[in-house]
Amino acid sequence: MKKVAAVTGAAAMLLSMGACGNKDNEAANGNVEIKFQTWNLKNDKYTPYFTSLISAYEKSHKGVTIKWIDQPSDNYEEKLSADAAANNLPDVLDANPSLMFGLAKAGALMDVGKEAPNASKNYYPNAWKAVTFSGKGITTAAYGFPWYVNDGPMYYNIELMKKCGLDPDKLPVTYDDYFADADTMVKSGCGAFMSTNTASDAADYASAGVQFMSKDKTEYTFNTPKAVAHLQRFIDLYNQKGIPPEALNAQWSQQGEFFQRGSIIAMGGSAYSAADFKQNSPDLYKNLAVGPKITDEGRSATVSYEMLAVNSQTKHKKEALDFAQFVTNSKNQLEFAKKSNTFPSSAGGLDDPYYKKIDTSDLQGKALAITLKEVQTGYSSRPPQFTDAAGSQYLQQQVALAMQGKQTAKQALDKTVDFANKKLK
Repeated sequence: MKKVAAVTGAAAMLLSMGACGNKDNEAANGNVEIKFQTWNLKNDKYTPYFTSLISAYEKSHKGVTIKWIDQPSDNYEEKLSADAAANNLPDVLDANPSLMFGLAKAGALMDVGKEAPNASKNYYPNAWKAVTFSGKGITTAAYGFPWYVNDGPMYYNIELMKKCGLDPDKLPVTYDDYFADADTMVKSGCGAFMSTNTASDAADYASAGVQFMSKDKTEYTFNTPKAVAHLQRFIDLYNQKGIPPEALNAQWSQQGEFFQRGSIIAMGGSAYSAADFKQNSPDLYKNLAVGPKITDEGRSATVSYEMLAVNSQTKHKKEALDFAQFVTNSKNQLEFAKKSNTFPSSAGGLDDPYYKKIDTSDLQGKALAITLKEVQTGYSSRPPQFTDAAGSQYLQQQVALAMQGKQTAKQALDKTVDFANKKLK
């Protein structure tokens, strides 16, 4: 999934726009052009899908032309922010909730729940919840239509587990399981690392049963004694050399390499990481086990949603709303999910026979089945407000300092909560 990032560049300018929107200006003569912007999806894999999708829509909607625009991943948040500040956002745009939240708060996105009051029933409740924003300075509303969704299991190196005295037939499920295995690993002297997890993400706390934010979304609450104790377990493991020092660097991206060369026991991945392992590391693939995400909640807290929003200033409200719902309807979501190795958020999509026939006799099938269950029962615990600029990156920095003994776990979380709450205001 694309990395979570923040729309920050033009917040003050965005706020001046308001949320009034232009009056619906449907072209009576049928010459309507809808600008549809995706995020890094124009390539050999997906272009045929979107070309066919747009062609089908245009054939059934005479006089409506869809202009497909695709932006690369680099600087996408800055591009959105600049376009919004210039009142030049496309009619329909693709991003994740963290990117969309800033735009919605500034009045740049349409309240689709209000404009399409019956739309919510077309999507799973948790998916609709993921596109519904609330908090200080924003009207509680659904600011887009849920699109594709993903999560992923944990992968384990069986050979390394055995070397470190662990039982591959008893994979950890809860944090107590995880840290018990980590303790056994450390005492074995096998020289391995448990994983690169440092409790530096919102989901790490939500998965441990910590309430990350108040119910009314007006205050961060992840500095409770329970949260401090949870972080301390990771600090202790780091001090026992059970977490690689490189993991403290938020920019470090070699976790996969560490795992493939047998330095790390466990690594989080997607449902289809197994296929990559099979192709690129066949020897490792033969020695892999797969299990669910570590959680004390009995369900995953790391489900990731993508969404399509509608520009509140669009001159063609009717057509833009209709096209966004067309892209995210059950038929089109399912087709895209199959191509993109993700899952549909449209109601009934996960009950399709495609997902009923998963062959769990191999690692790939097991990974897919585990992820399917996570998507069906799990949720997204990351508040869309908690962006890189508004606290996420700061949490990583403070956790790293605590790992190095430069401050306590409580100080790290207290400082981050204070920083994030000031950003909320």
